Amino acid sequence: MMKNLKKSDIFTVILCLCAIIPGVLVYNRLPDRVVTNWDMKSNVSDTAPKAFAVFGIPLIFTAVTFLNCIYLRWLEKKRNVGKLIPIVQIIFPFTLFLAQGMILLAALGKLKDIRLFVCIIVSVILIILGNYMPKIRKNWIVGIRTPHIMSSDEIWDRTHRFGGFVLIFCGILGFIAALLGYFIAAFVILVVSVFIPLIYGEVLYYSQKRKQ
Repeated sequence: MMKNLKKSDIFTVILCLCAIIPGVLVYNRLPDRVVTNWDMKSNVSDTAPKAFAVFGIPLIFTAVTFLNCIYLRWLEKKRNVGKLIPIVQIIFPFTLFLAQGMILLAALGKLKDIRLFVCIIVSVILIILGNYMPKIRKNWIVGIRTPHIMSSDEIWDRTHRFGGFVLIFCGILGFIAALLGYFIAAFVILVVSVFIPLIYGEVLYYSQKRKQ
């Protein structure tokens, strides 16, 4: 399967590995344990050794990205995957660099309230995904993937066209709410944006089933 990989896939993997570099540059300034998780009030809920934060997280994420690239190239040989591969090649490194940057900035005391950063990151990702959603072909990596939505190309396509609009709209709303300091509202909007298309897809499935 690895022989199917293209230069763009290798570049994506190398780009993910580059997320280690910022951590190495500030390694000596980091505390022994680094915060890796926060609750909704920006309180610390989990920590990890700084070696894991600097090296472990990017390496795990890189491995997942690499496996996804292999799967997508295999899938591409079997059928049209639309814009799925470019989405993975953009979103995965983008998400990793933002998450790693957030962890390092917080560890260095440069980021006091994590909620603004998180809400803006998620909002931007939703807006990007929303633009690509209608172009995604059926797969098990990216998209709204339930057995019922995966059961039909028509249900998949209609769900993802609708989902694209919802993600863009909610991403913009969440972004604005975060900038205004309404973090709980932003969080609710961003979570709801995932469930609305999911519910829509299930309704489509049962609606078609009744007609049949």
